[in-house]
Amino acid sequence: MASPASLYRPLTVADTVEILADGAADLLAGGTDLVPALRTGRRRPRRIIALRRVLELRTRGASADGLIIGAGVTYQDLAGWSLSPGLAATARVVGSPQIRNLGTVGGALGTADPRGDLLTFLSAADAEVVLRSVHGARTVTVPSYLAEGRDPTELITAVRLPRPCGPQAYLKVGARQAASAAVVSCALVVDRVRERVACAIGGVAGRPVRPVAAEDFVRAGVDWATGTAPPDVVAGFGELVTEAVRAVEDPLPDDPRASVAYRRHAAGVLAARAAGRCLSGPSPVRSAGGR
Repeated sequence: MASPASLYRPLTVADTVEILADGAADLLAGGTDLVPALRTGRRRPRRIIALRRVLELRTRGASADGLIIGAGVTYQDLAGWSLSPGLAATARVVGSPQIRNLGTVGGALGTADPRGDLLTFLSAADAEVVLRSVHGARTVTVPSYLAEGRDPTELITAVRLPRPCGPQAYLKVGARQAASAAVVSCALVVDRVRERVACAIGGVAGRPVRPVAAEDFVRAGVDWATGTAPPDVVAGFGELVTEAVRAVEDPLPDDPRASVAYRRHAAGVLAARAAGRCLSGPSPVRSAGGR
């Protein structure tokens, strides 16, 4: 019989990374992934670091041009955050109320579920992940983090993302909009200051897909004086997103809820719908979540 895991409850980030220094501990924040794994025996860590008392991880704030969100911030904390309407819309459709009250930003990044709502939005928002170890801190983009993973000696302390400068949308397809993982999802971020459109599609590959050609196409078709795009540009954007998803090298396989072909089609439909919502009027910031 395996011996029970040792439990540590540090109070600071510095103490946490000292315990993590040998890479032989599991992190416990909201517990939405670790606790079920412990119950079924899929995970048998020698040490567990409970992060609830590390208050440094539970802060969020803003500067003139950016937002910073601690890894311990929950989805519920974000659901009503007016500084980032798109992030708030995303948080509102994550899981059940219990999951939103417990699940954290750091937990979503640590699990890196390819269907994860938060990962999809952060990928579109050009967010960065802040990690710390006993050797210091480093910052990487979300795509780089998802490609490389977290070193077991590191702690995710925060994410940083630009302040919204235009409409944002997050749409997903699922059996029940707020109570299941997304079958496929789409995040769209419009920056009217830099005249950029960024999109990420979740649920179709091992990590969110950025359809660069589609982004370039819709950006060129937007009238930036009004922040609007004609219907043919919106429709063409959706078609190019479908093409981008079809070309991914690591597609998620068919599953009982949706085939690969369905998810590819749905990605284009969601993208066109999100673009229609974000580029149909002059409102400086507009968000959409759920259906």
